[in-house]
Amino acid sequence: MHNHSQMRKHLIELLAKNRNYQQEIKDIVKQYEHVVFYGCGAIFNSIVDTWNLYIGRKIDFCCDSNSDKWGNSFRGIKCISPKELILIKDKCAVFVTIGEFKPVFNLLQHNRFASVNIIYKPDLDATDFLASYEHDEMVANLCKIYDFLSDQQSVRVFDSIISRVFGYGNIPEIMMNVCEKHQYFPLDIIKLTENESFVDIGAFNGDTINKFIDHCQSRFDNIFAFELDAINFKALQENIKLIPNHDKIKIFNVGIWDCECDIAYNIGKTESSIGNGDGKGHLIPLDGVLINEKVTFIKMDIEGAEPKALRGAQNIIRMQKPKLAICIYHNFKHLWEIPLYIKELVPEYNIYLRHHTDLAYETVCYAIY
Repeated sequence: MHNHSQMRKHLIELLAKNRNYQQEIKDIVKQYEHVVFYGCGAIFNSIVDTWNLYIGRKIDFCCDSNSDKWGNSFRGIKCISPKELILIKDKCAVFVTIGEFKPVFNLLQHNRFASVNIIYKPDLDATDFLASYEHDEMVANLCKIYDFLSDQQSVRVFDSIISRVFGYGNIPEIMMNVCEKHQYFPLDIIKLTENESFVDIGAFNGDTINKFIDHCQSRFDNIFAFELDAINFKALQENIKLIPNHDKIKIFNVGIWDCECDIAYNIGKTESSIGNGDGKGHLIPLDGVLINEKVTFIKMDIEGAEPKALRGAQNIIRMQKPKLAICIYHNFKHLWEIPLYIKELVPEYNIYLRHHTDLAYETVCYAIY
């Protein structure tokens, strides 16, 4: 379907540039007296630790359009108003940390700020990996995935990710141009019946369950929801009570893994990193807990643990061939590792890629039998 040799040549050329995204950001901030993050929400919180780890330069201020935040501190960083930010516009590098970033990005540029930037957390994480991973192997794996892709939109998403990560033109809109609505339920890929048995791995507070119920118009057989984080699980418990047919929803305060074990994790964060933190949780394979259950659709968003969880669900996937919606944006190598493993389990799966935010987050691999 695709031009394999042309893509291989393109990848080799990109890798030859030896991009170092961490160094690019360091080069930007060393030119300015101040570093400012615009936006004090979930994206800001998710990137502060990564910034401190890889960039090391102090974040002097954050800024937000919400006046209730002005003067308060977030992650130890004082929030200033947009008016205060304008006073230092020639002395600061601003990084926009808002999901729908374009209006703020354009406004700052219109006001002639000296340095307005987008920051990609996954690409900061990927920098060291790209420097150490065998390039020939990476090219071979990426070409395999490219050949697997089942439609042109998947190719566009793939091309955008490759161009962004390897730095082929720093275009702020690069992911916005392939962003689509209906995460986990894109209308051209996912066709729901009245008899779905939906498995939500990384159920958070039930937000995806509500989307599923809307898309299937409340007609389904079962929902099995798994959430490791104790705080998120409590919210899930409360929200499930408000859902019609909630007697057909079973929730589990465990994580999904490739073996049964206990684990530490970060409590109460949108990104609960397994293996670190003060929380203590239990992990189990999906094959063990749903051994006698019908499964028609599996969704996973578990902060990089997806490959382990897939291995723990391999029997269900091989035997029942459910629809799959698996996040692949947490780790750059998941772009090839996850689709390759899915195709190993069920070679007949059709593989699709879709992207669901304006930034680097929420890229999903869909597999349809």
